[in-house]
Amino acid sequence: MIDKSKLELRTSYWDDPQAKTAFIKFILDIHGLDFSEWNERGFWDPAFTPFSYFNGDRVVSSVCLYPQKAIIYGRETTLLQVSSVGTHLAFRKQGLNRELTEAGLGWAEGKHEGVFLFSDDEAIPYYEKQGLQSIEEFMHVIRPEPTPRRAGAVQLFPDDETDLRRIQSLVEDRAAVSREFFMFNPRLVMFHVLYFVRDAVFEIPDLDCLVFCRRKNGILSIYDIIGTRIPLFEELYPYLADQSDKAVEFHFSTDLLDVAPVEKKAIIGNHPMVRPGFPVQDPIFPYTSRA
Repeated sequence: MIDKSKLELRTSYWDDPQAKTAFIKFILDIHGLDFSEWNERGFWDPAFTPFSYFNGDRVVSSVCLYPQKAIIYGRETTLLQVSSVGTHLAFRKQGLNRELTEAGLGWAEGKHEGVFLFSDDEAIPYYEKQGLQSIEEFMHVIRPEPTPRRAGAVQLFPDDETDLRRIQSLVEDRAAVSREFFMFNPRLVMFHVLYFVRDAVFEIPDLDCLVFCRRKNGILSIYDIIGTRIPLFEELYPYLADQSDKAVEFHFSTDLLDVAPVEKKAIIGNHPMVRPGFPVQDPIFPYTSRA
């Protein structure tokens, strides 16, 4: 058993550089993900709120609560994402994550309409004990008609400072890509630009928009469309088309793209979980809203 009297519960400590550095090291140790670039490139989000146990100057257990501005069926609201959960091995099975989750949700009570998270397999029973339930997650899929390729899509590179600031400018001024279910958080989108779609950012100047997309084995995956106006798919697709395309998968709701017919395909492996009463049925969680 650990001596809990030696642990200090801290929250909202991003203005303390030493504590922030300890958190970044904790995430690297637990999840293998280095938040340093997100911080150093200027995109760290103060709204990403930690609840952490410190043992001296070391984070040993932590939970983060991330409020997300959202549009659900045309109305504006706020959702809460639980993320960056973990405990160092020597401090596990002592109830630390449970205590931190309860503290965080107590802090957030009344500030959001729904709570969600993405779990790994082994954590599902833990979250079920916290009152969350597993749900299915989907993407939209279409079978495109053969379309000649139109020149004009330009790849942008986040390592290039000019490209990065162009991406940031478009992200900050973006319109909602869906009125059914959309979450708006420019700093989290920039996190994805740096870590998950770094090689998949394309600008289409004719349409004044960005598209995050990849193609593999005849499948074009579109993760997000970012612009002050969301183009219809028939406007967009010629800039992305390839004769090998068998399907296009959309990792967001497609209600503004005017595409039909649309198939719903279950996404396997992300394990989304929600508190009862989550306001979206059969949600397509926007890819760039995942913390």
